[in-house]
Amino acid sequence: MNSIDKLISLANVRGSLDIRCQFQGDWALDHQQETLGVAPYHIVLAGECRVEFPDGQRLPMRAGDILLLPSGAAHVIHSPGKTVESTKPQVITGGVLPVHRIGGASPDLDLLCGSFHYNRASLLFSALPAYLVIPSGALPANGPITALVALLRTEANDEQAGAKMMLNALSQALFTLILRAHLATQGQDSGTLALLADKRLSKAWQAMLADPAFEWTIDSLAEVASMSRASFTRSFVRVAGASPWVLLTQVRMEQAFSLLNHSHLGLSDIAAAVGYQSQAAFSKKFKEVFGEAPGRVRKGI
Repeated sequence: MNSIDKLISLANVRGSLDIRCQFQGDWALDHQQETLGVAPYHIVLAGECRVEFPDGQRLPMRAGDILLLPSGAAHVIHSPGKTVESTKPQVITGGVLPVHRIGGASPDLDLLCGSFHYNRASLLFSALPAYLVIPSGALPANGPITALVALLRTEANDEQAGAKMMLNALSQALFTLILRAHLATQGQDSGTLALLADKRLSKAWQAMLADPAFEWTIDSLAEVASMSRASFTRSFVRVAGASPWVLLTQVRMEQAFSLLNHSHLGLSDIAAAVGYQSQAAFSKKFKEVFGEAPGRVRKGI
């Protein structure tokens, strides 16, 4: 498992394709800030629209563009014409996806909307910008994202058995492709993803991700990175924006969160699996990070 795989796995990303929007005329659709752990996305199948954010930024979108909002930022999607008040769509059920419709049955805009759900303390999602766009012009016509979107469209159109399960499974794969495209075209200047682009720091960061329970020290991490202790510490904080201990603790807590939700291990075993000799010390740190005790997370309280 490489480092990106590990970060995706720790985030426990689950995808869902939720609705299809078909709009005609002048309209506006308001989206409130999502709860932490939910990242909405929009895929423009046909037509054009614009997205506005609370800070005044405006983002034009056209057919083939994909918008992901990793932190669930509030936004308003508008028709490309005049600005109007928020419009309440008609909801049509009975198909694979509910269809939200404004205007007639020949829409100017055809949009697929879904969401990615992830562990709310995810290092990966916190490293991503407030929004990222994968423009259709940057994608090869026969590339994997284009092919996957075409398959999503086909499944959404047809009434095949198991279509909803297929849509959600394909949506989950879509996240990885969006992330790949973002890193290939935009990269990261700082944060946990930027560590992976640094030739020396990446070695230490990858080692931490591969074995977070190990008793890492600054000296051992600096040795992995082939750097002096002082140079490693300065460089790591400059690139990551946090110390190695802060990131190591976050990795350990993310792994613990996943084990609580997807294993039958006891708390003492989970504590040991993420590098804590004391269950009490583990539980204290877990509550600091997630705001509730590990036992309550396991019970879903």
